[in-house]
Amino acid sequence: MITGLWIFFSIAGCLFILKMVYALSVAVSIPVTAGALYVSTSHVRVMSFLNEVKMAPGQLFIDIGCGDGRALRKACRLYNVRGIGYEVNPLAFLKAKCLSLGHKNIRIFFKNFFKDKLSDADVIFCYLFPDVMKQVSKKLKSELKPGTVIGSCNFELPGFVPEKVLRPGNSLHNDPIYIYRM
Repeated sequence: MITGLWIFFSIAGCLFILKMVYALSVAVSIPVTAGALYVSTSHVRVMSFLNEVKMAPGQLFIDIGCGDGRALRKACRLYNVRGIGYEVNPLAFLKAKCLSLGHKNIRIFFKNFFKDKLSDADVIFCYLFPDVMKQVSKKLKSELKPGTVIGSCNFELPGFVPEKVLRPGNSLHNDPIYIYRM
């Protein structure tokens, strides 16, 4: 009986600690994300974008708000590009770093992408909250070179006209992916 209680309270304590770490991680990132929570972009959505936007080996793929880094890893595997990810949620950042170990072409920064220049990017990918999209648009317009491709999941970039709108066929993941070209 005592052993069963000890196991129960140990598991409950671990779950509580994990929940607190998650809550702290969200609280730390809220000033930058405008309330958006970290949610992984589905495989279907990432592959829809990457299949549409062909890249040459060595090009620079930047994921602003990279979450667990899955878009970076898939782009690097598929096209042998260089990948840079920015993440402000500590838990998502650690997950991305761990999952990207061994990928020599991927660099992930625990940093707000607004504080870096994105001008070297050939392709930008984002899945950000609508409240920050106006600022993102302004930054991208002022920094990106002609021909740079931008993919935005679910939310349009104000002041941009999409070149194409993808809707992955899966009913769970059918929200739009907007593709723009500078």
